[in-house]
Amino acid sequence: MHKISSNKLILLGLIGIVLLGVVLYSNVLRDPFVFDDHSSIKENDSIRSFAESFKNISSNRYLVLLSFAVNYAAGGLKPFGYHLINNLIHVINALLVYYLVILTFRTPYFTSRLTSHASRHFFIAFSAAFIFVSHPIQTQAVTYIAQRATSMATMFYLLSLIMYIKFRLQVSGNMEQNKTLNLKSKPRNLKSVFWYLGSVICAIFAMKTKEIAFTLPLVIALYEFSFFNNTLNAECRTPNLRRFLFLLPILLTLLIIPFSMVNFKAPVEAITQDINIQSRETVNIARTDYLLTQFRVIVTYLRLLIMPVNQSLDYSYSVYHSFFDLQVFLSFLFLLSIFGLAAYLFYKSRRTHYALRLTAFGIFWFFITLSVESSFIPIRDVIVEHRLYLPSIGFFIAAVLSVDYLFSNMRLKTALMAAIVLALSVGAYNRNTIWEDPQTLWEDVIAKAPNNARAYNNLGVELKNKGEFEKAIEQFEKSLKADKNYTSVYFNLGDVQCRLGNYEDAVVYLKKALTLKLNQQLHLDVLNKLGRTYSATGQNENAIDAFKEAIKVYPLAVAPYNNLGVQYIKTGRFDLAIKTLEEALKIREEPYVRSNLSLAYAKKEEIKIKSRKKK
Repeated sequence: MHKISSNKLILLGLIGIVLLGVVLYSNVLRDPFVFDDHSSIKENDSIRSFAESFKNISSNRYLVLLSFAVNYAAGGLKPFGYHLINNLIHVINALLVYYLVILTFRTPYFTSRLTSHASRHFFIAFSAAFIFVSHPIQTQAVTYIAQRATSMATMFYLLSLIMYIKFRLQVSGNMEQNKTLNLKSKPRNLKSVFWYLGSVICAIFAMKTKEIAFTLPLVIALYEFSFFNNTLNAECRTPNLRRFLFLLPILLTLLIIPFSMVNFKAPVEAITQDINIQSRETVNIARTDYLLTQFRVIVTYLRLLIMPVNQSLDYSYSVYHSFFDLQVFLSFLFLLSIFGLAAYLFYKSRRTHYALRLTAFGIFWFFITLSVESSFIPIRDVIVEHRLYLPSIGFFIAAVLSVDYLFSNMRLKTALMAAIVLALSVGAYNRNTIWEDPQTLWEDVIAKAPNNARAYNNLGVELKNKGEFEKAIEQFEKSLKADKNYTSVYFNLGDVQCRLGNYEDAVVYLKKALTLKLNQQLHLDVLNKLGRTYSATGQNENAIDAFKEAIKVYPLAVAPYNNLGVQYIKTGRFDLAIKTLEEALKIREEPYVRSNLSLAYAKKEEIKIKSRKKK
């Protein structure tokens, strides 16, 4: 009877996790695309064709782009489906966090030392999962559609680790039963093969979703030596060679990301240069400066996990240049003390207080999983909230274990956890309301960072899209005051002036944008807009040159071919128009291109008819 009761409580807890996740993110399903959603989804030609997306296997974001292609095939550019999948992934991850903790308490390290404490184990697992699903810091990784890469990579990351644990538990079960591996036990062997292959496949999937998965083999190795190396029964211990063979295929997945980014067939000098280029997102921040800044950033991350207030989509954060800057040095000492505490807890857990081993593992998890984006690989944005999504799992497990250690009364600590989850839930739901309108979202950023050039620019874009051009210009000018070299502002000012009919001013702004640093998409946008502006003023040859340059910048984009084709139609060069528009259709079938091609043929035929009549 007691067992049935316990099972019902577990089922209710799991249902509670699902329902809480559904409720907290129910108000984002109709939210529009924001910020990088436009470049990742709306303006991303590669997801328009599922067949083409399927071929793009060399990308490290292959699976997330494939998932966007599935979304596009199912519902086009309606945000609802994209949000629904993001929300589903988040709920699945919360359930996986629960199961990860439960499985950990079934490993030889715990089963050989502890008598049954099922109620404590379920308390720890459910608490970690409920905090994970309800914490406001997760909103950026879930509500911000483009960050599906983070939550999806986390899902495969957890699945790979959990399947590895299931595999090792199968092996350990055989060893306890037979004092050695029982190769004749076919049911167990089949299950072991299933779990092991599943772990390797999910590791590969994680690597092909986002680069943060690079740490997965290290975490699995740490888990192996933390929880499968300390059974008190010497006869049941796994030999180190066998353990190495277990880990080898998973460790080999470390090669996936580097081989996807670097051309190892090139000469040694070129490979070295390529590694340097690929291991940085920006050249504007030195590696040492980025690392020093991350000491401060990680302290901020810890503050946000403990007290999630003043959250922002786009933080304004200073870059530090000296290790002996007081804030950097003190942050380093603080983080070193936490890491040292984890090492001490790990050592202490060898003889007593066995749950401290999992606490130490949680702390190590936090630092290891954060290392890809918070170390010496410079990224343009030194701090963003979605980077905490995967590391937060270790933090939450360690935090819950600390509460469990400090409070012995189950009712008291359950009430405390319930209060914490309730407070976090209110914060998450309220935080999600800010994402309902991009204008509100960027106004929130500006309120917290008044000198943020990007925030003013993006607020101006939202006003521009609403047709409020004067207000948009005001925000763009504020952006320039904050950063006179912010390229996107010049493009947007040129766009607004073009829409207002001020073509000469538009050309000045667009040409200025071309003198600054441009990514591929922005470079394409500037050239397309410049070509259209020239066309509107009758400067047809300049327009043609601009569209040709746009094709060189982004040869797989349909828009510049279409614009060039239209320009050829406008100037009576119908054969060139037909050739150009047919090239566009080879890239992707688009109704507007097909329509313009029909127009070119019609105009060409019209000329032929007139020519015959004259004869």
